[in-house]
Amino acid sequence: MSQGIVHVAAAVIEREDGMVLLALRPINKHQGGLWEFPGGKVEPGETVRDALCRELSKELGIQVLDASPLISIRHDYADKSVRLDVWRVIRFSGVAKGCEGQEVRWVSRFELNQYQFPAANLPIVMAATLPDRYLITGAFRDRTEFLSRLEKALDSGFTLVQFRAPWLEGDQYLHLAKEASRLCRAYSCKLLIKGEPDLLIQDWLDGIHLTSTELSRCYQADWRNSRVDKLLSASCHSQHELNMALAVGCHFATLSPVLSTLSHPDATPLGWEKSKVLTEEAKLPVFWLGGMGEDSIPNIKVSGGQGAAAISAWW
Repeated sequence: MSQGIVHVAAAVIEREDGMVLLALRPINKHQGGLWEFPGGKVEPGETVRDALCRELSKELGIQVLDASPLISIRHDYADKSVRLDVWRVIRFSGVAKGCEGQEVRWVSRFELNQYQFPAANLPIVMAATLPDRYLITGAFRDRTEFLSRLEKALDSGFTLVQFRAPWLEGDQYLHLAKEASRLCRAYSCKLLIKGEPDLLIQDWLDGIHLTSTELSRCYQADWRNSRVDKLLSASCHSQHELNMALAVGCHFATLSPVLSTLSHPDATPLGWEKSKVLTEEAKLPVFWLGGMGEDSIPNIKVSGGQGAAAISAWW
């Protein structure tokens, strides 16, 4: 960890009913009076997991039984910089309580945006509500095959889908997108479509996924997303594009191509190490795309990513 950066281990602690634990920062501490995800500083020579277990035992009186990396975020405040290594804790022993006198509260993940957090925690709020699989639809012959493939994917548990069909004309694409939206909502799945951000006013869609060209256009026009009820994401291939995605108000991004793919054979892959570096510097959740699949997810999470985005692996 670079000198001058405070390294913090934090946890999104989930009960079996899906409720998430928050703690209120004491007024006399940095960012006091705001809610946060429990955790504390990583000591020299200590692993993130060991630090997390130690802090959660001390602060909450619980022992971690099952945890995995969720997201790694760096944030620069005016007076300090922090690196938050956040893990999702899904099993623990003991009863969580404020052992140091702090207020703790179990809340629905869907109510997280109603609480005031330190700025460094905001990407964690989004990461806590996103899955680790982002399905991008692939080729299909007709409407019937598309809806059949989509329903099969929904039956298998996907909760975040991007409708990609660049060969369809505008009206034809939107008509099929509306059908897909109705099907996705029946499964409590979020559907993102390709298009201009003006479409975010449409009640029937859950969000927009910007191409890198559309992202650049929005950035150059000084446009910024103001919708809190819709998702906005973007295709990114560099640090500059990840920075643009943050600047225009994207909730998350895809980073590609991590590895070589048949769909983009001429694109130079970023590789695992560079993808890790870019993800660590990003300040929003990042899905890795390009040669990714189910087996890639654990390594992506260890590298600070949200999870995998894929077409061929799942479509």
